[in-house]
Amino acid sequence: MATVTRGASRVSSARFRSTTSLCLSCDATSGSSGWEERKETPTATCEVCGNDYDKAFEVVRDGERHVFDSFECAIHALAPKCEHCGCRIIGHGVESDGRMFCCAHCAEQEGVSGLRDRA
Repeated sequence: MATVTRGASRVSSARFRSTTSLCLSCDATSGSSGWEERKETPTATCEVCGNDYDKAFEVVRDGERHVFDSFECAIHALAPKCEHCGCRIIGHGVESDGRMFCCAHCAEQEGVSGLRDRA
């Protein structure tokens, strides 16, 4: 990780993304209207796809912190899989004896009877 030092403060360049040139002597950037004040946007890296994104979000589950750039990646990492068809369960699904299914039909296909889809 590269670090830029200015006086007593340190800025980690891996945590900030800049799309314009930076003047290290005056802490300004070159934009279309000339030199303007630098605005640094903190970014975070998605744990699924590795995308470095300024609108990433955190999910804490069972005390574990996860960082994602989209709901798609969060679902891929955290949503349970149906034991019959393998799809990710992003709705209520159905459960029997700790087994998860996306719907009552999939549960029936695996020999679990008496479950109803939630409406």
